[in-house]
Amino acid sequence: MIDNLAIKNFKCFENLSVELSNLNVFAGINSMGKSSVIQAILLLRQAYEMGTLTKGLHLNGDLTQIGTGYDLMYRNSAQDEVSIDVSTEGNTYTWNYKYNKDSDYQEIKSTNLTQSDVDKINIFAPTFSYISAERIGPQRYYKQSYHEIYEKNQVGFRGELFADYLAKRGLTDKVENKKVLFNDETDEHLLYQTQEWLSVISPGIHINPRQYQEAGLVGIEYRVYGSDYTPVNVGFGLSYVVPIIVSLLKAKSDDLVIIENPEAHLHPKGQRKMGELIARAAAGGVQIILETHSDHILNGIRLSVKTGVISRNNIRLNYFYQKVDPILALGEIVTHQKCSPVILDDGSLSDWPDGFFDEWDKALDELF
Repeated sequence: MIDNLAIKNFKCFENLSVELSNLNVFAGINSMGKSSVIQAILLLRQAYEMGTLTKGLHLNGDLTQIGTGYDLMYRNSAQDEVSIDVSTEGNTYTWNYKYNKDSDYQEIKSTNLTQSDVDKINIFAPTFSYISAERIGPQRYYKQSYHEIYEKNQVGFRGELFADYLAKRGLTDKVENKKVLFNDETDEHLLYQTQEWLSVISPGIHINPRQYQEAGLVGIEYRVYGSDYTPVNVGFGLSYVVPIIVSLLKAKSDDLVIIENPEAHLHPKGQRKMGELIARAAAGGVQIILETHSDHILNGIRLSVKTGVISRNNIRLNYFYQKVDPILALGEIVTHQKCSPVILDDGSLSDWPDGFFDEWDKALDELF
C-alpha cells in the first residue's frame, strides 16, 4: 500500500506531499489539482506498461494524456527537473526526470528503483484498476478481450470490458473481500454480488450478460421491474456505475483502485450507497483513491464511519484549493494547496474548510 505520494514541479504544484491510507478522497472545485495528483500515479503505471519505468515517462498513452514537457512542468519552476516520490512499507522510491519542453517523452535523470522493488508497489501490480471519469456509454454490444480479462484482470479504464468480465468470470470468481459481500448468507460469486449491489444503488435493476461467441461480442440485458431492456434503453447511469461496482468487488487486500467521479449519472440515493460500498471495500484492505464532487458520496463514507463499517483512521480527506497572496507592487501570487479535515467517530468533521462540500448549506442560508 502507498503511504505517501510526493510530486515536485509537477503541473500546478511546486511541491506537494499527500499522505495516503486505505480510502483517500480528493475533493475541490475544478482545476485545483486533484486530477494532477492522480496523473502522477497514472504516468508511472503508463511507463510500467510501456516498458520505460526506469527510462522515462511517456506523457501520452492509453491511461493519461498530458501533452508535452511544457504541459507537465510547473510554470514558475526555477529548475529543469520533475520528480515523483512514492513511499511504501518504510521505503521511498524516487523518479527524477529531465525537462524537455517540446517532447512528450521525458527522459529519466535518476531513480533508486530496482527491478526487485517493482513487486512491492501496488501501482505496478496486475490487479491495479483505474476507472476514468470518461466512461463508455450504453452499447448494444461490448467487445471481448481474453488478454485484458484473464491476463491483466481489467474491466478497461473506460469500463468498456465490464460486460465481458462478468460474462467470463462472473460465475467462476468469488468475491474474496468479505467486507463488501452484500449478505453473508448469499451467493459470493461476482455476478450475484454485482446484481445485489446494483439493485441497491439503482433499485429494481437486475443485470444479465450474454455472450455471442460467433460474433466475438458480448451483450448485457437489464431487467427493470420484471421487463428486459438493452443498455441503450435504460440510460447512462447503469453503464457508468457497473464497471465501478465490478472493480470494487473483484479487488483484494492491498490492491489499488483509482476511481474518478463515481457519482456521474447517479441519483442522490445511489451516490450515497456507492459511498458505502467504497468504504466497505477500503475496510477490507483495498487501497482506493477517489476523486469526487459529490456530498452524497462523502455522506455515505461518513455514515460508514459512524456505523463502524470502517475506522476513521483508514480514511484521508484531501481538499484542494487555491491560495491567493497579494504582493505589493507585484500583483498577486496564486498557489495550489490542500488541507485534510478529519472524519470523527460520530461521522462529523473536525473542521469544514470554505468550499468543502458546503454549497448546500450556503444555498439554505440564501433561501432562509
